[in-house]
Amino acid sequence: MRWCYLVPAFLLATAGFAATADDASAAGCRAPRNSSDFEVRVDIDTGRPIVYNQLSKSELGTSNLHGRNHQILGNTQSGLELRWSINYQVSNWRNVYCVWAASADVKLSYQQLDINIAREYLPGSCEYEAVLDHENEHVEVAQRVMRPYARQIQQALTSLDIPTARAAAVVNSPEDARTEIEAAFQRTLQPVRDQLVRALKQQQSYVDSPENYRRTAQRCQNW
Repeated sequence: MRWCYLVPAFLLATAGFAATADDASAAGCRAPRNSSDFEVRVDIDTGRPIVYNQLSKSELGTSNLHGRNHQILGNTQSGLELRWSINYQVSNWRNVYCVWAASADVKLSYQQLDINIAREYLPGSCEYEAVLDHENEHVEVAQRVMRPYARQIQQALTSLDIPTARAAAVVNSPEDARTEIEAAFQRTLQPVRDQLVRALKQQQSYVDSPENYRRTAQRCQNW
């Protein structure tokens, strides 16, 4: 018997780091006095699982997580996305340009939460319900681990690494402004992403422990 959880993938906005003016110029760069404070809005969407019963045990394959091949009877596949959009401002200052983030919308979501149960087990059977219960544990962990990350994202984006009206960055041209802002967001959010991946892997490993498998297997007779 075997259940597996597939590690989620992230989709991130990407940008290179543009050349900037020297630090001496940056020290005097200021946004207009009437500029608003940086505002961050975070949306967390934990998704809803969809259950499929079309794949056979042979199509689901095997895994050797615990040292030898085990038949996979079900799995949970997740598609996790981290996306953002940024409203930023640019102002000319001497021979360079000041740039700062005015607001940002960030969405962390499960675009996919698919539960597969081997078609050899029909809905309503003991084995079907046992596999479903196990995979729903994976779903519950995935959703529970994600929820606190609204605060993590908020805290990360209010760090000093994000140019704001109170601490604007300097770029050499208006064209460089978007690249600088995107690079700052990626540098800031990537550690949050990595932390979430580690937390998911750790918590999901508890669901896939040998003891948990054993308890599930003991529920039914016709595996």
